[in-house]
Amino acid sequence: MVVLAPAQTALAHGGNGGASSDYRIEVIGYDGDHDGYIVRPVELGNRMELVRTTADEVQILGYEKEPYLRLDKDGVFENVNSPAHYANLDRFQRIPIPATANAKAAPNWVKLSDGNSIRWHDHRTHWMDPTPRQDVRDNPDVERVIFDANRVELLVNGKPAAAIVRVIWLPPPSRMMWLVITTISACALLAGLVLVPSLRRFVPLLALIAAIACLVGSGSSTFRIVASVAAIVVAIVGWAMRNRWVSATSSLIVVVLAVTHFEVFEHELLAGWAAAPLQRVAIGIALACGAAVVGCELVVGLGATTTTETIEPLEPVAVES
Repeated sequence: MVVLAPAQTALAHGGNGGASSDYRIEVIGYDGDHDGYIVRPVELGNRMELVRTTADEVQILGYEKEPYLRLDKDGVFENVNSPAHYANLDRFQRIPIPATANAKAAPNWVKLSDGNSIRWHDHRTHWMDPTPRQDVRDNPDVERVIFDANRVELLVNGKPAAAIVRVIWLPPPSRMMWLVITTISACALLAGLVLVPSLRRFVPLLALIAAIACLVGSGSSTFRIVASVAAIVVAIVGWAMRNRWVSATSSLIVVVLAVTHFEVFEHELLAGWAAAPLQRVAIGIALACGAAVVGCELVVGLGATTTTETIEPLEPVAVES
């Protein structure tokens, strides 16, 4: 019988991964005993997670099959004498491993938590280079299996086991297509607002739509989420005050956030509560609506100012009879 309970998650090292990826990480099966625990990728594959359910003890072995992480009834422990402890401090293992870290050294277990789960970075579950493999670079639009069946070695109740992991390159979305669609939409909206004055009453609504879309496309960045919420508040204030310049201020915030978040158009997998396609659509809407609102206020506002300044007053003119 498997008992599922809320797991207090401990973290082992950073991994230094990003909020986007073009690699899909999958646990496709197990070798040996696979009862009493669950292994799965999390954080777009930047970490693996192991949850101990009914197994008395599960050990995650390092790259030299040395004891690395241990989960048992007393909690979660890490062997700081394991070379994997240092190898996993950096995603591409650029930090030297000290001589004191030896696979044959007696384990030095340090307690990480009282829980029954652990998240750790594992080099066996990702491509160990920021540059894709040569065949991927030659034809990046084709899905490719990078690692068909890598093994994350385990000890379950003292018996050898392994989680089998597959790593797949996923072709990235077409950045140019998204930018072209967004640009055409922004130009169409701007033209409508400038050429049809009656449409300008919708500027506050467009500003609010842009801010909400920006929030949907903000991903997992706390800063972007907070800034998007602030833009929403400013847009609501602009609507309530019926002040298009306040609305334009909200849209300016949105445009800056969207322009600095083009990675949504560049990667197949994106972190955040919204699915990757929804994030791309949202940022496209945010950029199109926000740019149209800002552009409208600049064109109409500057145009009005120029017109006012070029009109000369009519002075009385004496006419001879």
